[in-house]
Amino acid sequence: QMYRKNPFHNFEHASHVTMATNKLLNRIVIPENVDYDRGSDDVFSDLHNYTYGITSDPLTQFSIVFSALVHDVDHTGVPNGQLAK
Repeated sequence: QMYRKNPFHNFEHASHVTMATNKLLNRIVIPENVDYDRGSDDVFSDLHNYTYGITSDPLTQFSIVFSALVHDVDHTGVPNGQLAK
């Protein structure tokens, strides 16, 4: 098991963060001021630049969602400041 038994940094929390991250990614909206009558390369470039490439790159989307899922793997349940003492 990769998640320790602590009250907050556990798999249930990770699943909530993952779902919230996915929801936020899905809310990245297409800008209204794009002229869709232009060439498809120009439209794709505008959409890519507007969303910083997030919506046009499946690997980026996967990386973001995967990072949300594993962000607390092996978390000890105490703040980093306590671990550094």
